[in-house]
Amino acid sequence: MAITSIDSYRDTTLAFFDNWETANAEMAPGALILGGNYNRAAFGTDRTTMLTSMDSVLHLAQTFRTKAAARDTLKLNLTQRAIQLRLSIQAQILDAQIRKRAQTAPHVNSDIAKFTKPLKANAEIWEEINSDLAKFQLTAPLTLQGGYTLAEFQADIVASETLTDQTATAERTLNTARGTLRNQLKAIYERMKQYRAAVMAQLPKNSPARQTLPRLTPKPGTKPPAVAVSGAWDAVISQARLTWLATDAKDLLKLQVRACVGPHYKPSEETIVADLPGDAIQWQGDWGLTVPGNVASFKVYVMTTTDNENGGKAVKIVRPLPQD
Repeated sequence: MAITSIDSYRDTTLAFFDNWETANAEMAPGALILGGNYNRAAFGTDRTTMLTSMDSVLHLAQTFRTKAAARDTLKLNLTQRAIQLRLSIQAQILDAQIRKRAQTAPHVNSDIAKFTKPLKANAEIWEEINSDLAKFQLTAPLTLQGGYTLAEFQADIVASETLTDQTATAERTLNTARGTLRNQLKAIYERMKQYRAAVMAQLPKNSPARQTLPRLTPKPGTKPPAVAVSGAWDAVISQARLTWLATDAKDLLKLQVRACVGPHYKPSEETIVADLPGDAIQWQGDWGLTVPGNVASFKVYVMTTTDNENGGKAVKIVRPLPQD
């Protein structure tokens, strides 16, 4: 065991907690105590708190991705409706001023204020048309494909603003939880360093606790070579596809796909997407790319039995927007 990623804290802290029990048994009737009267029970409490925070971050990250996907799906649908509306006006309305006022569809990745401005302008035009059918030589209120109405368009604009606010709130909550977790990881890492020093200072070399003392860093040696990953969105299967050449790493344990939402890969925000056998040479999926316009970054980690790993360079994948 060793600390190589956020997820590795789970098993590594458990190994320290178990080793501490062995050390206490050797020192009975006393116990191994760190600075500040910090004992095994306190470490166990801190570990439980850390695990709760880790699970909370995973849950909050999923909530954020779900909200973001719903927001992006609705924004994409609204852009398509805006295109349909403009085409319908060109096809059915003879009034030159109305045709001139019709706004082009906003870009799906625009911030919400810029995104909704042309939509609201088009809603006003649509409302004007429906309020005087005779003037515009229509026999029924204007609707779009599937009988989509002005009221639905207006409701979707409001819903897009609401979902954007909810997504921003979810992201802020997630970032706060990540900050709390980072502080907890830093604190418990320092306690594990102190524990290793205490064991080596207070117990003989042949003691069971010292001989099985967990590591905090991987065993000395070169990191496994990273695999050079290529990736792109595959429109045929509607998934991202990552490919690489087979690794020749020694002591190979497995490969692991990790990812981050957005164009920039941040190890502190990475999520484990898939565990793969060591001979795997590709992965495909839509993690973080469920909606056209989404962007996600991926790494393929080579992991060894000696607790070494190497993720190499991240690959950014963009799911293309549909063509008009």
